Amino acid sequence: MLAELQKRIAGKNVLMLGVGNRARGDDGIGSYLARRLQKKIDIPVIDAGEMPEKSLALIESSGADLILIVDAADMGVTPGEFSLLELDNLKNMGISTHTANLSLLFNIMPKQKRPHGLLIAVQPGSTSGNQLSSEARNALDGLEQLFLQLFRKEQK
Repeated sequence: MLAELQKRIAGKNVLMLGVGNRARGDDGIGSYLARRLQKKIDIPVIDAGEMPEKSLALIESSGADLILIVDAADMGVTPGEFSLLELDNLKNMGISTHTANLSLLFNIMPKQKRPHGLLIAVQPGSTSGNQLSSEARNALDGLEQLFLQLFRKEQK
């Protein structure tokens, strides 16, 4: 995924959007990642929690032309597995995520301010309780390292 993301982000103004409900187990993975990455990476990071629609004004004003959205999604694969997906293609893929509605919400934005959306979807293991499963914790650690490799802030 690193090589693919390096290619996709080249020359882009990128924003990271973490989506999820931390009170619902692995569903909170995007929100957990956003919190971990605050002040560690050189791109804007938004923790949208469980209501990404409330972040549209921030996204629109950010000037980003590419948004990397991290969210739990039921893809029918092994818990903790993650995939890079085109946001626009979600409705045709039969994937269950609240981010699917975000692609519809993006259409509210004026075309010239609408960023391209990529979803980093993480297969949840459990969506009950307020803790991540061990598989989701491993995925969270891996995603943190991925984002640090791509966007780590320079030490001054």
